[in-house]
Amino acid sequence: MTDLLLLHQFLMTGLSADPLLCLASSVAWLDPFWDEFADEDDYFEDDSSLSLALRVVRESFPDIYVQAVDLLRGGGNYADLDRLVCTEISQRGIPLDNLEWIGFGIPMPAYGVTLQDPDFYQAHPDVIPIVEAFGIYPEEDKYTVHVPDCVYTAGQFIAADLERYEDEHYQQLSWLIQWVFSCSGNATIDFDDESLADIPPLSWDENDLAFAIELIEEANGIMGDALAGLAFLTSQPELMKALQHNVRRIYKAIDRQKGRQDNPKVRLSWPVIHQTQEHPTVG
Repeated sequence: MTDLLLLHQFLMTGLSADPLLCLASSVAWLDPFWDEFADEDDYFEDDSSLSLALRVVRESFPDIYVQAVDLLRGGGNYADLDRLVCTEISQRGIPLDNLEWIGFGIPMPAYGVTLQDPDFYQAHPDVIPIVEAFGIYPEEDKYTVHVPDCVYTAGQFIAADLERYEDEHYQQLSWLIQWVFSCSGNATIDFDDESLADIPPLSWDENDLAFAIELIEEANGIMGDALAGLAFLTSQPELMKALQHNVRRIYKAIDRQKGRQDNPKVRLSWPVIHQTQEHPTVG
């Protein structure tokens, strides 16, 4: 027994005296999964959600990985790790709700509108007056809503026309129309869950992660502007009348072009927005 203790003391002394061995010992203590995750050939294969989560945070979020290891050392369970990782990643702009989704790539929000889906209007009844201005009339007892091609043509034309104005309210109205008619150019704004699922997911590597965060931040800004535009439009009857009038002019232009949807020849007219100290008005 004395020989074993002496051998242990000898090894510890040698370890302490060798900088490389000290570094290896520190790595093994600070990063207990360094050897388990060394082989990337089977990355994400036959792994549990816990192992996948640790792999992702180790590669992409080292600071979260440190917290996760510390949590596990302190006796934390799967639920604790789930809460920690999802909260920390969500605070960085990625909407992760459950560790089970981490192996499917970066989760992205899907704000896209499906005008043919009656459920959309139940979730967003405040949008109904907008789509009615384009001649869309959702009915609760219908399985689908009829949306002619000319509606999308008009929506895209109006969004582009409003974008030309420097006034913040018209810029917001443009984002509103771009959201409703899926023509913003931002995939998270233009695609619903089903459409977004058809796109290969972004990986957790550095470049994809930076791109995803930028895309989500842009989408959140667009949605903020779109909802502000919706509130402003529904509070201004004269502006709503102008929208209805411009939609009719576009439809007539399409009729004159014998149904051709491309580039309707029409000039739109919008009322002037008067700024006051309290509320902007249209007149």
